[in-house]
Amino acid sequence: MSGGFSQTRLGRYLSVSFNQPLGEHVDPDGVRGYYVDLRVKSTVPTWPTPDVPSLDRTLKVAIAQWGLGAFEHWLATGEEQGLAAARSACDYFVTTQERAGPLAGGWPHSQSFPHSFELPAGWLSGMAQGEVASLLVRVHAETGEDALAEAALAGLGPLGVPSSEGGVLVELEGGPFFEEYPTETPSMVLNGGIFAIWGVRDVAVALGDSDARQLFEASVDALAGGIDRWDIGYWTRYDLFPHKRVNVASSAYHELHIDQLHALNELAQRPALAAAEERWRGYRKSRLKAARAFTGKVAFRLAVPREKIE
Repeated sequence: MSGGFSQTRLGRYLSVSFNQPLGEHVDPDGVRGYYVDLRVKSTVPTWPTPDVPSLDRTLKVAIAQWGLGAFEHWLATGEEQGLAAARSACDYFVTTQERAGPLAGGWPHSQSFPHSFELPAGWLSGMAQGEVASLLVRVHAETGEDALAEAALAGLGPLGVPSSEGGVLVELEGGPFFEEYPTETPSMVLNGGIFAIWGVRDVAVALGDSDARQLFEASVDALAGGIDRWDIGYWTRYDLFPHKRVNVASSAYHELHIDQLHALNELAQRPALAAAEERWRGYRKSRLKAARAFTGKVAFRLAVPREKIE
């Protein structure tokens, strides 16, 4: 392509495409397969893995998704190496979890976050907390290891701590929303918030925890009450942060938003979420709206670069 990009680099720069379809082994009444199929994140389901070359410098989300992908490999194939790999990822999270202090249960990042949102070292991610909890309770269900259940339950702790105090909790329509990136002005990344909600649900169901159940219902109610805030009339937006330009969702993230609402409605039906899912599917079917969204995403990335373009 002209302008110095390869198509692969352009796709990465704009988050145009990633292969995360709906999960094939989901149990709407229990905890089994994950809600989106993350096997693409775990191409080599053995630990240690070349998929995650540096644990200290890798986002906790990436490690959690690798573990969930390895678990999905096991569900799909029955090969024990997938379950063993997922368990090894769990061991990593158990040994690196904060044990005391106001952020007990958290998995802090040792590195600052360099793009789109400025976060200093030590930040927590609600998306990571939720996804790690989802991984831990799934492996716990297969192994019966109490340490995994205890870590999963503790991992919900930072979801109750305001982001202004180092946690990941902000308010949405009078209810809880969990920050993937806990910025001073709430960023409220939609996909990350839903991944966190799933983690709360998984702990509630897998461990029979009533507090987690109440938090799950409250967070779904809040999301249903505020879902239109991510709707820009022709597409979805990635977040609600006051960037220089609206952060229009890429085609991949718009698709993910639709899939997430579909999966969430299978777990806890809310008319507002079902209506948003249907409306957003309609946006996707329009070439004109898709083209407008792509143009908006390019304009956003020119105003707020994700990485240097060479």
